[in-house]
Amino acid sequence: MLRDIKYGIKSSWIRRKEEILSKFDESLKEGLIDDRILPTLNLINGLPHYYTVSSCSGRIIILDLPEVGDKKSAVFRGRWHRCVEKNEVLNAISECTKEGWFILNPPIIHVISDDIINAEKILSIAIKCGFKRSGIKSIKRDKITVEINSTEMIETIISKNGYVLADDYYIITLVEYANKKFCRFQQKIERLNVRLYELYTIHD
Repeated sequence: MLRDIKYGIKSSWIRRKEEILSKFDESLKEGLIDDRILPTLNLINGLPHYYTVSSCSGRIIILDLPEVGDKKSAVFRGRWHRCVEKNEVLNAISECTKEGWFILNPPIIHVISDDIINAEKILSIAIKCGFKRSGIKSIKRDKITVEINSTEMIETIISKNGYVLADDYYIITLVEYANKKFCRFQQKIERLNVRLYELYTIHD
């Protein structure tokens, strides 16, 4: 009976993975998947014990907020999955009418595992590759969610009511450090891809 229960759980997990990957393919065709993170997602989804949900390779954004915490009403004035230039950041800031925020988000990859052992395995790999903020987010009977996350982050107000709160030198420095951090976590993604490929070949 226990064997039948385990088989039923496994079958349910496989069906769910197939459904999620079908939606993933649709999003890919619509151009909704971040190209930089696509090789990583393909490697994870190719493994038998995992599939991915909402993920991002990291980004630099200029966000126009009505007030702190009201992200539902926020407007993106600039959004880049790459390093940025000072002038494009300044142009985005100039469009902010309320609270303009300069934000660097690190990569975030959500991995669903079929059991705790496999969840711990991919978590260990991620941490060794430099994703120190990674952890297990939730545990259910047949669905363990691992969040792969890094520590590089910048979040600072840069304008208010259309008035830029910093001089050019500060903005140049902010862009410089954001780009450095962006390159740093892209290198972590490359390391993760290598380790995932090694895991992938084991299961091949």
